[in-house]
Formats: sequence, structure tokens, C-alpha cells
Amino acid sequence: MSFLAPALLAGLLAIAIPIVVHLVQRERRTVVAFPSLMFLRRIPNQSVRRRAIRHWPLLALRILAFALIAIAFARPFLSGSVAPVAATGGTREVVILLDRSASMGYAGHWARAQEAARRVVQGLAPGDRASIVFFAADVEVAARADSGRAALVAAVDRAKPGSGLTRFGPALRAAAGLLDASSASRREIVLVSDFQKSGWDPAQDARLPPGISLTPVSVAEQTTANAAVASMTFVQQPAAKGVLVTASARVMNYAAAPVANREMTLSVDGHRLDSRRVSVGPGTSAIVAFAPFVVGGPRVRVTASLAADDLPADDVFHAVVTAGGRVPVLIVESVNPAPDASLYLARALGVAASPGFDTRVVRADRVLSEDIFAAAVVVLNDTRVPSGGAGHALASAVNAGAGLLVLLGERSDWSSDDPDLLPGRLGAAVDRSGTSGGTLGSIDFSHPVFEIFSVPRSGDLTAARIFRYRTLTVTGRALARFDDGGVAMAERKVGSGSVLAWTSTLDSYWNDVPLKPIFVPLIHQVMRHLGRYVEPRPWYTVGETYDPADAPPADPASRQAGNAAFTAVSPSGRVVEPAAGGGRRTVALTEAGFYEIRDARSSGEPTVVAVNGAIAESDLSPLDPAALTANVVPAGGAARDGGGRIITVEEGEHRQSLWWYLLAVGLLLLVIEAAVASRLPRIA
Repeated sequence: MSFLAPALLAGLLAIAIPIVVHLVQRERRTVVAFPSLMFLRRIPNQSVRRRAIRHWPLLALRILAFALIAIAFARPFLSGSVAPVAATGGTREVVILLDRSASMGYAGHWARAQEAARRVVQGLAPGDRASIVFFAADVEVAARADSGRAALVAAVDRAKPGSGLTRFGPALRAAAGLLDASSASRREIVLVSDFQKSGWDPAQDARLPPGISLTPVSVAEQTTANAAVASMTFVQQPAAKGVLVTASARVMNYAAAPVANREMTLSVDGHRLDSRRVSVGPGTSAIVAFAPFVVGGPRVRVTASLAADDLPADDVFHAVVTAGGRVPVLIVESVNPAPDASLYLARALGVAASPGFDTRVVRADRVLSEDIFAAAVVVLNDTRVPSGGAGHALASAVNAGAGLLVLLGERSDWSSDDPDLLPGRLGAAVDRSGTSGGTLGSIDFSHPVFEIFSVPRSGDLTAARIFRYRTLTVTGRALARFDDGGVAMAERKVGSGSVLAWTSTLDSYWNDVPLKPIFVPLIHQVMRHLGRYVEPRPWYTVGETYDPADAPPADPASRQAGNAAFTAVSPSGRVVEPAAGGGRRTVALTEAGFYEIRDARSSGEPTVVAVNGAIAESDLSPLDPAALTANVVPAGGAARDGGGRIITVEEGEHRQSLWWYLLAVGLLLLVIEAAVASRLPRIA
């Protein structure tokens, strides 16, 4: 026997009440006073006979009544037997959860899963209903309960394993939601899966409501052997005709037996370039290094392939190698610049590797609109704003997404006729050369320009000395101030672009910043931020989303605000409609392989995005279906009725309703006890 509310068994302590009542000594209520004894000391008279239990049947009756009532409130039921009437009577509605994650592509898993789903459909009785639901990390209702059996079988026959992760929690919640509105007397979930251990987290909230049963059907192999290409790394070096790339792949062996002398190949843009042999011990990994190859264009498709085993999906790894990654920078100098006005800045940009910077220096009276539109970042280096068409081009470029760095020296000027780009009003120069110079006093380390200096031993920004600077009344955001409170750096957002103003120069006259170790990394961070540089990802994982707006345009001249229209083609050739939300348009990556993203603004080559399945799907370690059922079925596990169907504890207790009988008997005994107790004095 089991109990639905075992904590209420504490009520059994009430059986002590009759025992205490029978043993308590009661004094006589009628007291007769004798005057001759009034001065004697009172001595209590204890009667052993009064403390003895004289009416054993009455005591047993009272104890039994209290015990039955306490047990009734604990809601008992017999866990070994269930009323069979519910197993055979009434209609039945079934949700067939069919796992089509990547691991279901192993050997015969998928064929057995389809056959199991067909058997459930064919076993439906007249009046029964069923739904087909496919799941991996997401859930797809393929056929609802009002579909005919032919439609249900056709949905199972058409389906194939996907590339997604196994996730049991969302699938069970979705199935319970479909059955929640059902009026059928028997509601059942049939879960067909290989029960991959990585797909279940006991902390998931996936407990089924009362009245919904679960039947697990496992299609897993007793023993499995699988090796997978887990990841790739790329090392780039400058070459005469592009970039020399050395690719390496990591191979994981999830089997108990070693992988011996398995062939691996490397392909670039569909052409096989190299082949190697790899051996991997049980439960370990190995690195395979391929011969270097030259990338002459902006990007290439790279594929590392392992000789196929029983799970071919993880034997291929896709990546996109972007050659270099260069940010075009235009430095605009004054008509009569200082001798070393751009010397330190150009040299700092010249030593950058990832990304590299293509730097060009032009005088303000010779800069053209084409020069500005071709740059991702424009630097006004101690000069006034270019006049004419170049000035208008600068404003247009910044609004469209270009970055602008303004170095404010003695030759800088910003009149009311110039484009409204500066993050404040420019004032006179402050001379601090009579002292040891000023320093940076406050810095906003949350800003991308300074965040790399927020950790210990990353560089001391306060070590530099500032001898002169221009005052700036900030209308934007002050990122740094000098120790006297003057603004050192400020930022302003203009359209889709950013404008940074440094209120001193970057030469050796107004400060010694270029001579400090922090100068080179600081300049690189400034250019990364202004150029909106995003480190190109060589690959994504199935289940992630791709947002073209996260990456800067390849052609700076084609910039425009907002997220432009684009089309996406999946590896299987399916056109994917972007999902719109929050002003952004993204692509859900659901297949492994290469996606092509075509920008509606350009007729050039499409952007290629490599996608791979999650490596967790390669580990085929199984989960015991009984352990999953124990976590899903509420309140202490499950029972099975005469038809073999799993039922919840609440359903089993509700079918038996033993507590009603116990409570009735307990109350009847109390009535009998009252009658017997009222007659005892006359009987005595």
C-alpha cells in the first residue's frame, strides 16, 4: 500500500487520546466536609484500581476509529493493482513524439523509429485519435489528431533525421499541451527516440499533468561506435599572392574501441587538396594538421572529411576562411602639417594583423569624395573639415555607418558652416607645459575602446603626460577626462556611424601618448570600434541565428542605415525567409553545410556561412528510459494498468478511492463508541 499524502499519517498520534482518557485520575466532584478533620493535612488518595484499564473493548474501538480517520486523510492506494476498467473502456488520444535529431541518423535508428511510429498508428482502435510530432531542439507538429491514419503514416514516411540537438523537455511540454484540451478518457504520449543522455537535464520542468501517461520506445543500439570531426583551427601568414593558411582538425572518438588508420581529407572550394591518416584511442581526441594552402580571394569554403562510419553527419566539418580582414583608413592632414603629425599613427596601424589596416594619408585640400566613401574610418588629424563636396561626403559617410576620429590640435577648427558631427563645442587650448603635465583622471572602462585596459596588467593609461589640449563642451558622451576635469575623449552617434574626438594630438609635441606602450593597442581598439569591425566567425552551430547586420559591409561605399533586405539559401537549396523582430532580420540556421546570404544592395558574390551540427550529438551514450519516466511522471513514479499503460499516482489513487471507505468506517466506529460509552455506567 502507498499513500498520496504520507505526511498526514502523523495524525496517527491521535490514538494516544483514548489511552490518556482511560488512565487519567479524576477527582470526585462532590466533597463532604467533616468538622473534626478540618485541621488535618490533606493527603491525596491514589487508587491503583482507578488507573487500570477496565474497558478494553471501548479503548480498542476508540483507537481503531482514530487510526482509520488518520489513514483516510493520507489517501491510501494499492500500488500493485489498478482497476482494469479504465484500460479497456473509453476513447484514446495519443501523441507520437518522434525524435529526429542528428543522432537518429546512426545505423538503423531512424528506420526502427519509423516502424515503431507506424505500429502505434496501426494499433489505434476505431474512435481513437493520434498526432505526429517531430522534435529535436525544436518541436514541429506534422499531423494533428483530426488527420486520417493514411496522413499520419505519410508524415512518418516523409520525415528524415535533421541536424539539431536532442531536447526532451520542450517536446514533452508540447505533447502535454496538445493533450490538455482532449476529452478522451485515455490520454497517452508515445516517445520514440534513441534516448541520448545529453538530451535530458533532470532540472528541466517537463513533468506531465495528472491523467497523461507516457510510453517510452527506445530504438538505441546495445553498443555503438562513433568518431567525429569536432572542430577546426586556422593559422594565417602573409604570402606573395594572398594569405598562407594552415588548417588543423580535431577528431573525437566516442567508442570503447580505438579508431585505426582512418582517412581524412581537406577540400577547399570543392577541390580536394590534402589527405591524411588518423588513429584515435578510445574516448580521446587527436589533431590532424593538413598541408598549407594559399587564399587569394576574400574567403574560401573549407571542408574536413573523415571516412564515413555509422553516423555520417558528424564525419564532415565545414568552415569559411576569411583572408586577412582589412579595414580601410583615410588620414586627412592639415595643409601645413607638423613634421610627425601622422608618423606615429600610421606606424601603429601598419603593425596590426587581425584586422589589418590599409592606411592612406591625404592633405585636406586634396581629399576627394571618392576617398572618403572608400574608407571605413576617416581621421581628421589636426585639421579643419574638408570643404566642398568632400565635406558633404564626410557627413553622408558617417550617417551611413563610417567612423570618424577627430584629433583636435592647434590647426583644428570647426565652424557653424561645417557638418554637425563634433561631439561638443570646440574651445581654446589649455597649456599645462609649465608643470609636469596632466594625466588622464577618469576613464569609462565599459566602453569598447577602453575595456581591454580594465583588467590588471593590461596597460596604464594614466602614465601618459598631456601638455596641451583643446577644451570641449560636451554634447555627446564623455569617455575620458583629464585630472583637471577637462574632456579628453568624447563620442557622438551620428546616424549609423560614430564620431570620437580626442582633445589633443597624437604627435610628440602636445603629449607623450605615442611613446607609451598603451598607444598601439589603444589605436587598434579605436579603429576596430569606429570601423565596426567584427571578427569573422569561421562557422556557426545548428540552432544559432545569423544576422547580416552584425558584420560590416564588405564594400564601404554600399553602407546604408538599418538592416537591408537579403535572401538566404540553405545547404539543401531551400530558400529561407528571414525572420523579422526588433527591427532586425535574421536567418535561423537549421541545416549543416554552407548557407549563401545574398544582399539585395549588391549583385556581387554572396556571403557564405558555414554551419555544423552540435558536437554533443556525436556522443551516443544512452539514457535509461525508466529514469526519464521517473522524472516526468509526477508524485513518486508510475503504475501500469491492465493494458500496460503508464498511469500517474494521482490517477491510480483516484480510481481506487480507498479513503472514502476508511473514513466511513472510522465515523461509524465513533458512533458505536458513543453508544457503548453511554451505556457503561448502567452496565456497571
